[in-house]
Amino acid sequence: MTHELIVDSVAVRFGEKTVVSGGYVTARTGSVTGLLGRNGAGKSCMFRALMGGLKVDYVQVHIDGDPVDLNKIGLKIKYLPQGRMIPDGLTLKQAFQLYQVDFWAFVLLFPKYSGKYHARLWEMSGGEARLAELYLVLMADGPFCILDEPFSQIDPVHIEAVQRLIREKSREKGIIVTDHNYEAISTVADRLFVLSDGYTHPVESRDDLVRHGYLLPQ
Repeated sequence: MTHELIVDSVAVRFGEKTVVSGGYVTARTGSVTGLLGRNGAGKSCMFRALMGGLKVDYVQVHIDGDPVDLNKIGLKIKYLPQGRMIPDGLTLKQAFQLYQVDFWAFVLLFPKYSGKYHARLWEMSGGEARLAELYLVLMADGPFCILDEPFSQIDPVHIEAVQRLIREKSREKGIIVTDHNYEAISTVADRLFVLSDGYTHPVESRDDLVRHGYLLPQ
């Protein structure tokens, strides 16, 4: 069964400054949505507003046409924030148990973690912790995932593996991805949006990204 997530009418202000005034993005199970935008455009603010981590003027969230209780949104949407997700003091064992995800299936994909079952997050590099967090979000129960900068800090040798993993999980989930790595996003995304001047715009071609100030003219 296909499910659809619609995030609409997101309005974010800090004092007198309006960061997002018409934020909008959709996701469907079986596909990947890419959200692009320059630094400071408000992509992370949109996600934090959606997940309840940022008090905003307005946000509407619907799944399959029904409004979602933002107090219970974590049951439907798993979120990889831009910063650290797992507390430094937790071990990988504890984190994987908390998310009810199989650690040894993770090791089959990334063997270098085989000796890190009891390692705490603070004992790992930023890239090692990031990859584990990304895997947890993708594998945890729930029809939707939001990945904010998932390729950030990831070892370049793992980028293709992460792209394949996102594509594989998109067969059963709806995934929204944002990243500064345009090539990495365009490779996995079925459709693209760009956030510019506080509003979300659909992207049909490179010209749309140029028009909205994300890319420079060739």
